Amino acid sequence: MTTRSTTPHLPGLVDAPTINLDALTDRQRAGTSCVWCAGTASPWYPVGGLRACECCAGMYGVPAVGAGQ
Repeated sequence: MTTRSTTPHLPGLVDAPTINLDALTDRQRAGTSCVWCAGTASPWYPVGGLRACECCAGMYGVPAVGAGQ
């Protein structure tokens, strides 16, 4: 069985768990829940076409939108 994942396509993430797209909830797919912990996602932390919460973004090195520009 093949597991679809978005994590390998996101350079710079530090020890981030693999995102199994087939296992995500509807809220995670919609971007309202964090892709890792299912907490409230922030539009400031995109992970591919999904979103992360502030805590997971900090833990795994997801840069905020517009950071460093």
